Order: sequence, then C-alpha cells, then structure tokens
Amino acid sequence: MLSARWLALGVFLILLILITHDKGSWKQKLNSYGMTFLEGMVGGLIIDSIGVNSGYYYFPRQPLYSLNYWIIVIPCWGVFGLFLNYLWQRLGKEKVFRGAMVTLPILFGFYEGSNLITGSWIYTAPFYVVVLGWIPLGYVFAGCRHRRDVVFKIDAWIQQAENWHVKVGLQVVRALLIVVMFPLLFVSIGKVVRDLFTLRRANVSLKSYAREYLMMRSG
Repeated sequence: MLSARWLALGVFLILLILITHDKGSWKQKLNSYGMTFLEGMVGGLIIDSIGVNSGYYYFPRQPLYSLNYWIIVIPCWGVFGLFLNYLWQRLGKEKVFRGAMVTLPILFGFYEGSNLITGSWIYTAPFYVVVLGWIPLGYVFAGCRHRRDVVFKIDAWIQQAENWHVKVGLQVVRALLIVVMFPLLFVSIGKVVRDLFTLRRANVSLKSYAREYLMMRSG
C-alpha cells in the first residue's frame, strides 16, 4: 500500500525546489520556512495529542507517541505546515479570506484524498466534524507567520519605548499574541498537569507514566 510518508517526501522535495527559486538569501529562507516547518511539527503534536486521545481519529500503523510516530508522523506535520504557509503566501497573497478559500480546498482534497488510498489515519468522528476541524486547523498554521512578524515589531517598539507604562502594556499585548499563536498548547499543558496530579494521588511514578506514553500501542 502506498504510504503517506512517500507523499510527504514528494511534497517536501517539490517545495524545496520552489523555495530555491524564491528571492532572498538562504539565511532568510531558512529562518522563514524553517520556522513554519518547526511550527508544523509542534502544532501537529499538540493536535494529535488532543484528537487521538479524544478518540476522533488514530494512526493504525504509527500509534501515537510510538517510535514510528516520531520518525514519520511528526515530520509529515512539518511538511504540512510548510505546504500550507507556502500556498498561503503564493496563492493566497497573504489575504485572510483569499488564503482560506485557496489553501483549504487544495490541502483538504490532497490530504484527505490521498488518505483514502493510503489509510494512514482512520477517523472515528462523523465526516462533518472532520470538515469543520479543517477550518481552525488552516488558520492556526497559516496565521503563525503573521503573528510572529507582529511579535517582532512589538519587540522593537518595547526597546524604543521610554515610558514604562507603555513597555508593560506592550509586553501584555505580546504575551496575548503568543497565546493566540498556539491556542492548543495550553490545552495540552493543562492535560499534562492534570495527569501529573492524578499520578501523584495514585502513587504512580513519572518513569512509568513516560514509559506508557512512549511504548508502542495499537490504535
């Protein structure tokens, strides 16, 4: 059976070729596209931690937190983040509505269509939930680049500000923007904290908890 890893590798190589023809230095490209790749991996891990543990879908051949999951699924999420941001910039022209109308149908058709062939992940949720889930998914990933640019501007304003009230206000705005950048991160952190409190009450060691999460598990 065709595997999603080979499709992801093909998409990555095509994007790499396209990126080499972009204007700008390699340092600028590495900084920009490298961050979108890392954001894709981090965001994917958070989404899977919530989606799979909530029972919306699962990976039949790369169980969550297994070795194959880290080697295959997480890099594929990085390619997804890179792919989405590239389409957002090139076809969406950095416009929110246009970017959504262009990128979401393309990505949805490609990934969900290819998944019908590869069976890389299996949904246990109704189809309308899957469709609705793609809307915040696209905006979270595509918006990271814009919010990061705004954060950099705020950093410059903080350095230039002389009034400490202004500095404090800008720091608050900066913190809020970072929260918006990764809205699911705090949900994931909250889950880990609750797990740790549960482990403490049950007298379960942290080592046992980590071993249970990292071991191979079936879907």
